[in-house]
Amino acid sequence: MQARLINRIAAVAAVVLALLALALPAQAARIKDLASVDGVRDNQLIGFGLVGGLAGTGDDPKSAPYTAEAIANMMATFGFTLEPAQIKVKNFAAVLVTADLPAFAKGGDRLDVTVSSAGTAKSLEGGQLYQTLLRGADDEVYAVAQGAVSLGSTVGGGTGGRAGHTTVGRIPEGALIEATVPSTILKPDGGLRLNLAQPDFTTASAIVDAVNGQLAANLAYAQDAGTIVVHVPPEFALNLVPFVAELENIEVQPGLKARVVINERTGTIVFGHNVTILPVVVTHGTMTLTFGEQIEAPGTEEEPEGAPAATPAQPETIAPAEPGALTIPEEGAGTEMAYAEPLSGGQYLRQATTAEEVAVGLNKMNLAPADVVAIFEAIDAAGALLGELEIL
Repeated sequence: MQARLINRIAAVAAVVLALLALALPAQAARIKDLASVDGVRDNQLIGFGLVGGLAGTGDDPKSAPYTAEAIANMMATFGFTLEPAQIKVKNFAAVLVTADLPAFAKGGDRLDVTVSSAGTAKSLEGGQLYQTLLRGADDEVYAVAQGAVSLGSTVGGGTGGRAGHTTVGRIPEGALIEATVPSTILKPDGGLRLNLAQPDFTTASAIVDAVNGQLAANLAYAQDAGTIVVHVPPEFALNLVPFVAELENIEVQPGLKARVVINERTGTIVFGHNVTILPVVVTHGTMTLTFGEQIEAPGTEEEPEGAPAATPAQPETIAPAEPGALTIPEEGAGTEMAYAEPLSGGQYLRQATTAEEVAVGLNKMNLAPADVVAIFEAIDAAGALLGELEIL
């Protein structure tokens, strides 16, 4: 009877633990957000063209003589023979046209293009881009662009000047695709490759385990920290879309690096996962900051057998000698932190084990961004920062 009761209690405990695990917030990410399929990529296109119809804000013929030559060449295609010196180019501007050709794009699809002045034009407002060939890195033509150039909205709802640069504009859906770039997903060995956006051995291993567990077969292996090879089952060799879709939506617990990123200009601090700081003392200017943990008082020596037990020594917490120091409540006293005005001598006491706590304390001191950067650089130089420090 007692054994049956113990088994029932154990079963109930297992269910409770399972429910608690399900209640925890999920921190997993989809493979789609961590990696991309090799062969699925955009291709950059560029072309040289002319924008006409400008209100005298075009190129200067002396500093941009190629604009007149481009106009003469364009007119020659219509049977006109003109000398560049005969052409007034103030209403024209030489421009560079760029666009991104996405993977799997088909002929006849449209692309957004960006038009930027290549000469001395003051503004492209009200201009019209004439037919421009867009080429890839292989010098092949993949799209043709043409249309009215848009510079965006005006400042103050149309009552002020133009926002941003007036020599850069866009043409939404201004290019027609004329040729496509073949995207090869399936490799000759019958597999596909996943390229991690942030190569990491832990994340790569987690992806392999998740894929093999989801597909119930050993189809994936890590070629290196940034490449996962997944062999495609024969039944999906001619129907890759559902297989890749299932693959991309598998959830993985990524291995995040411990990293601190500081923007010195704005004072913004971003912390990665598990960034900790070892006990260290930093002196900066007139301030001395102590980062550390509790210090336990030395224990008593072991008493001989049979002697009355001595009262164990209680751990002592470093405490400020004077009011006004910076402290953190002991564990169990709540999550609030007590902050006060700094001491006259600039002395601060700080007990912390995580960089997040350190940042909160430094923020309460109203330090300048340069001081925060200097303090973290000193901590990192001392080897007390368990993570990477990146200064923007």
